[in-house]
Amino acid sequence: MSNFQDKINNKEKGIWKYAEFYDELVEKKNRLYLEDGNSEEIESENINKISKINHLYFKREDENETESLKGRSLAYQVSLAKQNGKKELVISTSGNAGIAAATYCQQARIKLYIFISPDTESAKIVQMQKYDPIIIKSARAIRMANYLSARYKIENLRPSVNDSSIEGFKSIAFEIFEGLGEIDALFSFVTSGSSFVGIGRAYRHLHEVGEIEKMPKLFAVQSGKIKSIAKEFEKINEFDHSNAGKLGTKKTRRKNEILEIIKLSKGSGIYIKDSELQEAKKVLAENKIYTSGEGCASFAASVKEGRKNHFNKVVCLLSGKQRETSDQVNEEKIKMVESFDDIDSVMSGKFDCC
Repeated sequence: MSNFQDKINNKEKGIWKYAEFYDELVEKKNRLYLEDGNSEEIESENINKISKINHLYFKREDENETESLKGRSLAYQVSLAKQNGKKELVISTSGNAGIAAATYCQQARIKLYIFISPDTESAKIVQMQKYDPIIIKSARAIRMANYLSARYKIENLRPSVNDSSIEGFKSIAFEIFEGLGEIDALFSFVTSGSSFVGIGRAYRHLHEVGEIEKMPKLFAVQSGKIKSIAKEFEKINEFDHSNAGKLGTKKTRRKNEILEIIKLSKGSGIYIKDSELQEAKKVLAENKIYTSGEGCASFAASVKEGRKNHFNKVVCLLSGKQRETSDQVNEEKIKMVESFDDIDSVMSGKFDCC
């Protein structure tokens, strides 16, 4: 007999309802919470007709407090860092993870170094700056963050290198199960794959303890230059200019586990062209749903598969908020670095120019 329901703590909020299911338990006093989690699962009769799916639900992660699904991951990661006595943390990010990390680090009173690419969306930088992290811009942001982490023994939160990032994402699957019961399929955009792995592990657990008869088919959606998983399932002749996942991890060390989860669930990898993404974006806008390119790609994939399969109940993750360009960036507070020596100057307080 499954004790899944017994382990859920309905007195807790967000991802912490499922605290007993995470690999390392975060004590209640260290749990950070900012309204991330418990996102809505909505459906539209009009979109159901277009997709040929009886019930297509959108999991509105774009409406989380930190405006993306990354808030679930960072809520757990920063809470665990707080429990472990960390005073400083570092992350390299395309934007959403940086926003979530900055938000939770401010709540935990932990100093945060955020490394960003020169191509990072201005609206995301503005949102990060609200929480007063140290923002460092570099054409080699990932490498510079890795150097700072190794040289100064500061934990790197980046999902592609930090396995604790997987835990908070498990809550997505648990919420869907509690709200909708068993589903036929789930579509999610994949770069590093931390969220996909978290969802997959949670569904595997639900299956192993007998809560669900079978895992839903899990579809890893990719677009543009992000294709490491999709290319295992279909021939991709060339890349178009899709911006979905543009600054995300192009090759993931979690590839083998992602492929195992796809095989176990009888899902697939799907590549979405920019033309398909733009059509999906148009349909969503016509139905007053505005989300990121990654969310649009996931919707395009669900429509693509929905027309080939007889799905009854499907979930499409809208992973982040659609953002407009902003001219409110405080450039004076951003440090520009190009070398390890520049990083050392930042850490010693001798970095003068921004």
